[in-house]
Amino acid sequence: MANTYYDDLGIKPDATKSEIKSAYRKLVLLHHPDRSKDPRSKAIFLRIREANEVLADPEQRRLYDAKLELIARRLREDAEKRAAEEKRKIDAQRKQEERKTTPSGATVAEEVLRLQSLYGSGRHSEAEKLAHAILQVDPRQAIPYAVIADILRARGYMNEAGKMYAYAAQMDPSNPVYQRRYEQLLSSSRVVTKNGTYKIEAVEQNYKAPTIGAAFVVGCGLVVMFSPEHIGIVGLPMVSSWTLGLIFMLFLSGVCLGASLAVGNLLDRFGLIASSATGRSSPTAILGLVAVVNFWVSALLYVMIAIGLRAFNYSTTRLMMGVGAATLFMAAACLPSKVLIPSQTLLWGGNLIYIGGLVGWMAVDSMRGAE
Repeated sequence: MANTYYDDLGIKPDATKSEIKSAYRKLVLLHHPDRSKDPRSKAIFLRIREANEVLADPEQRRLYDAKLELIARRLREDAEKRAAEEKRKIDAQRKQEERKTTPSGATVAEEVLRLQSLYGSGRHSEAEKLAHAILQVDPRQAIPYAVIADILRARGYMNEAGKMYAYAAQMDPSNPVYQRRYEQLLSSSRVVTKNGTYKIEAVEQNYKAPTIGAAFVVGCGLVVMFSPEHIGIVGLPMVSSWTLGLIFMLFLSGVCLGASLAVGNLLDRFGLIASSATGRSSPTAILGLVAVVNFWVSALLYVMIAIGLRAFNYSTTRLMMGVGAATLFMAAACLPSKVLIPSQTLLWGGNLIYIGGLVGWMAVDSMRGAE
């Protein structure tokens, strides 16, 4: 829309009569042909005089405002029509793409749903193959890129995973999950420059922190070994010999274990592990719920699923191995005790250690996020 009379006088559309008069007088002093040598002043003067004549008269101003409102409404309607037409074209193009068939004979939309089901059930190998097949038919699908990115990241291929997250965000900019996972990946990795190009690499692993964490676990075991407590928990037959000190040390050893592994960069960011790019819970989080019942059952389930579906996750594997070793050590620490029964700690101690490990992992991850 061209400049209005209000713009010419430098006032708002709801300006009062006195404000119009004041603005007009100031501009006349600046642009009156007898006062200004600027060659543009004559045209400006004529324009502001015309604006003042219209806006100073209530009836002319009412008609002018109505005209402006009509123009603005038409512009809005034209913009809405263009937006609706653009959306219609995009929707039609998307539907046309979704009707494309893959080599299996199914439509792209059907295969994307199957991809989400495969990936959500942990069948990563099949999901990866299907994602590539979908992209060969329709390279504008965001979900296959996101699934491939998750799988590559779990294998430690950070640079390739970053590219896939970027593609997913590009194909579906309205979904904030892809951009957020890309940013999380960058924050948990390092960006290096090689031959003039940027490359995302996994951060170097530091084994000093896990060594210190192991020392803390040993310290917790020594506290249990020489604890003077002689009162077990009443009412829980499975852990009837457990003391409050043992419970605390089991949980604390898990916290130290999870935190030290995370600090040493031996675990991925918990935010990336807790859920997938498709929004579903990851095996790590689900196994945490199973571990509340029994850690060894959750570990067995993880191994069976990982072997059967070839879906090992290095972070979950390391945490499982660490918790298993800590559980064995804490059970051995109960041997000298006259109160504690080692078999009870061996069978059920991993529950607390695993949960503590998740807490330590999340604590380090949250502190990194606050940096």
